[in-house]
Amino acid sequence: MKSKFIKMLVLSLTMLALVAGSAAQESAAEKTAPTGPKLPKCADPLPGLAVPDAPHGLFAIMFPDPRKQAKTTQLLLHNPVVCGANFYLVWNEIDRGPNANPRYDWSTVDERIAPWIAAGKRVNFVMWATGYSGHSKATPDYVFSKVHSVECPNFGRVPVFWEKDFMVNYQAFMAAAVQKYGGNPSVGYIRFGLGGGGETYPACMYALRDHGFSPGVWRKYILDMLDYEKTLNSTKQLMVGINSFGQPEDLGFADAVAERAARNGIAFGSQSLTMEDERNEERGSPCAVDWCRNFHRFQGKVALELQTRKDSDPSGSGVVGSMVDLLPFALRMKTQILEIYPEDWYVAYDPSSPDYEQYHQQYQQAYEAAAKVLGGN
Repeated sequence: MKSKFIKMLVLSLTMLALVAGSAAQESAAEKTAPTGPKLPKCADPLPGLAVPDAPHGLFAIMFPDPRKQAKTTQLLLHNPVVCGANFYLVWNEIDRGPNANPRYDWSTVDERIAPWIAAGKRVNFVMWATGYSGHSKATPDYVFSKVHSVECPNFGRVPVFWEKDFMVNYQAFMAAAVQKYGGNPSVGYIRFGLGGGGETYPACMYALRDHGFSPGVWRKYILDMLDYEKTLNSTKQLMVGINSFGQPEDLGFADAVAERAARNGIAFGSQSLTMEDERNEERGSPCAVDWCRNFHRFQGKVALELQTRKDSDPSGSGVVGSMVDLLPFALRMKTQILEIYPEDWYVAYDPSSPDYEQYHQQYQQAYEAAAKVLGGN
């Protein structure tokens, strides 16, 4: 009896500690969250935007790093300027092969997005068939057994993308994702990676030359995949990242991808925003991957998205620059979807960030100003 009483006491004290810890976390989040005027809602059409009915807002990037995902969730889940979060659909983590039943296991994805949906936030997906490191392998083994593949330091092992068995199986995965999440009202958009990671850059381009790579072959593959995406008739907004490659850079490739995406009703954007883009825009030179010109060409036709090349530098120096300067520039370019690095959210709302003390006020004000245009939750 005494032993039972002690166990009950320990359990009660444990529950009290958990509640106290949760309350402390919520209190800390409330102290750093904005308290300004009510924001337009992320989920509602916004007449002031170039494409009012398309997705819009500021989103947290949830890279495939469980520890960082947990920290970002704890910090931003109840922050009203954050519309939601972007999660990654890594192909070989979900697709168990055509002989498995069920073939696709979405349980881990559903587990990660559940807290955001419960908090009333939007979730978006970025699909990877390749990763961004020398040891990465995101294509399933059963596909590698059917197609040629190469390896390189920046992307790891990648398939010969334009081979039929890669395209057919990846398209099946794309269709399965649309079917799985197309009816979920909390899902905003899906960005399909067609090359490196979530973009259209030709991963392991030089190694792929041994298997017939050329700019023309790559362009045809990307445009064929965009035409396939159109046939999905997705109820959710689909998106593609535009890239350029080669020396000199083939900006015509980026232009062709943007044009085909807009024609097919697919949103597009760049994951390489820096302050150099603003300087180039002012002097009439092309932005990275020619995104500025393509934003001007297709404003009002499809939603436009931006992500910085890497996390920003609050001091305003470095390659990327400060979000204080980048966000107003992005809004002037009619961007309505902003995918923001965790580290840049930490500057504004995480007191443990090394840049918080000096820059958090500036960053908070920049995010709040953008949320007044793009919506919050």
